[in-house]
Amino acid sequence: MRAAVFDLHGTLLLSDDVDAAWDRWAAAFHTEVTRRGASITFAEFKAALSSLFNGPEPPTHQPGMTLFERRVKGLCTRLGVDVPQSELRPLVDAIIDVWHSGMYLDPDAVPLLEALRARLKVGLVTNWEHGPTIPRLVDRLGLRRLLDDIVVSDDLGVAKPNPEIFRAALGRLGVPASEAVYVGDMDLDVSGSLEAGMRPILVRRRGGGDWSTYSNLVECSYDPKKVTVIGRLADLLPILGSE
Repeated sequence: MRAAVFDLHGTLLLSDDVDAAWDRWAAAFHTEVTRRGASITFAEFKAALSSLFNGPEPPTHQPGMTLFERRVKGLCTRLGVDVPQSELRPLVDAIIDVWHSGMYLDPDAVPLLEALRARLKVGLVTNWEHGPTIPRLVDRLGLRRLLDDIVVSDDLGVAKPNPEIFRAALGRLGVPASEAVYVGDMDLDVSGSLEAGMRPILVRRRGGGDWSTYSNLVECSYDPKKVTVIGRLADLLPILGSE
């Protein structure tokens, strides 16, 4: 094995209450739109947010906008709120910071990555619609020194489970799929990396901290010959150490 590539949210970065994190984020977002003139209750706003990430991608309002900025701009327009271009990114950055507040790095993450980086290429592949967030977050978590490359769906224009995002990461790492594992916590991590030719390793924690309830097929079973299931990140080291 020559490379280990990781998912971020729910794999390296944990939350003990994703629903509470969503509510904090929604409240901060609601405050911003009402401050700018929107007349909508918090309950109505949360209902509007439920469809924010569904449906086709919104059209580009201006070159250089991230997918999430386009979504936010579109929602604000529907609510009768005009957000000047100069204020859009600061608004988006601020509400994303609220989303990540209270989240924490898995205690196993740094020791594991340090051990793996000594002999493997280590990468990160994450679905995230506001590309600038991830490098800042990686720096804040102290992970930059432990990663050879970072691939963000917003930057690439392709998201998991599309195998192309995994293939892009492998190409940048210079490692064939047959010599790489992908470590994630959701079924889209398994299906996409498997289709790309990688060996999926699925983290199914015995306790809180992950996003497993947000996976579409959390109860599905996997062929143990194709997918390795572990209970914590630390379980990965002896598996890769034996190969």
